[in-house]
Amino acid sequence: MQPLIDFMYWLNGLVWGMPIIILLLGTGLALSIYTKFMQITKFKTMWLTFARYRGYGGTTGISPFAIWAAVSGATIGVGNIAGTSTAIYFGGPGALFWMFVTGLLGMVTKAFESALGVWSRRVRPNGEIEGGAPYYIRLIPGIGPVLAVLFALFAWISAFGIGNMVQANNVALGAEWIAASILGDVDKKLVDLAAGVLIMVLVALVVLGGLKRIAETASFLVPFMVVWYIIGGLVIWLANPVYFGKAIAEIIRGAFVPEAIIGGAAGWTILSAIRWGVARGLFSNEAGLGSAPNAYAYMKTDHPGRVAMYGGVEVFVDTIVVCMVTGLTNVTMLIKAQELTGYTYEQIIIGGALSGGEVLKGAKMVMWAFSQFYGVWAGIVVGVALFLFALTTLLTWEWYGEVNFVYFFCRTLSLPEKPARWLWRVLWVLPIVPAAYLGAEYFGLFWDFADTMNGLMAIPNLVAVAVLAPVAWAVIKDFTERHLRTTGL
Repeated sequence: MQPLIDFMYWLNGLVWGMPIIILLLGTGLALSIYTKFMQITKFKTMWLTFARYRGYGGTTGISPFAIWAAVSGATIGVGNIAGTSTAIYFGGPGALFWMFVTGLLGMVTKAFESALGVWSRRVRPNGEIEGGAPYYIRLIPGIGPVLAVLFALFAWISAFGIGNMVQANNVALGAEWIAASILGDVDKKLVDLAAGVLIMVLVALVVLGGLKRIAETASFLVPFMVVWYIIGGLVIWLANPVYFGKAIAEIIRGAFVPEAIIGGAAGWTILSAIRWGVARGLFSNEAGLGSAPNAYAYMKTDHPGRVAMYGGVEVFVDTIVVCMVTGLTNVTMLIKAQELTGYTYEQIIIGGALSGGEVLKGAKMVMWAFSQFYGVWAGIVVGVALFLFALTTLLTWEWYGEVNFVYFFCRTLSLPEKPARWLWRVLWVLPIVPAAYLGAEYFGLFWDFADTMNGLMAIPNLVAVAVLAPVAWAVIKDFTERHLRTTGL
């Protein structure tokens, strides 16, 4: 087991070195310049489209809001709570600045890949839609078919990391905090097992119904959980305006001179701030990953360019809003605790000086931060939010994995489709309980596995987005400059 773990750590360091960081940020920056920063100039159009369009004019597919909720359910997950906190743990407050930048640039990347997902989809003879990232990746001249197969392979394997084991593992950590808040001393392994069984049963009941049931479930859960969580963070900000202002200053300072942070934890550098901010930002919003097109391709819409607007709104809500609620709340309460107690960041976060010796890693950091303001019940509130976030991510990533599993084994290897889909759905629920039960022991390994596969997915997808950028931009321009006027929307 240890050689495998060592290999994963080595591969993660290789995949998430400066080349992939430059590729991700560079692609987002290049597309932003190419489109004259459409995330700003088209921002109003994005929101008006999202608010007003209900699928009229589309001939087939699932309602726009239901698909958006499903995709948002995948991105607004553990990455927004545990992932953001992990970025602070390893990269310091400055990692939040780079996460914000990743989100801002990712709005354009997600818009492009979402448009391509609908542009390249096809309707089968039985009337069913077939589409997703592999379907536009394969259109790259020459190497497209090979890259599409590689992407599909990386994607369905990655689904078990980012969309499955990480989610279940962090729900278990959250359940431990809830149980300890209510009952005091508890058997953590028993709590982990119970959390894993509960979420496995709920996921199985939904995913058996396919994308339509997943989207319908997400359309109920996502608005509720997002509004609830945002309000919880905003109240803390408003009640601590001085520390909130200091948090913003600390984040900006930490992005460029982390050693200047008072009492900063050992190992925080500019590179670690960038690396963890970008990695956790990508983990959360998945811009450039190629995951969202696997659901957006099935949206009922009258124009591929319209879906690009939904992609931009999705990243904005995920990273610019929800991740920053987590990050700013964490840093605000850390600064307040530091100034009131005299403890350093290192003593609070790593030493557990104010949390009974508990290392504030992942979900436990934000639970601690909310508890400093709301009291012991805050851990329960955040734990429930974490549970809902993870549940919606598990549901939608099941579909992402299924699309690419079918592409890899059925479209490429010509195996029968129906048995493959059912095999995938059974395989999907199996790792949930073990991942939850393993708890904190393999916390870092699960995150590194997810990061590694995310990076491998991103490479063929970003190549496709770059090659097909003129097509995507032509589609988006046609929508904003002609289609909107023609339809009067």
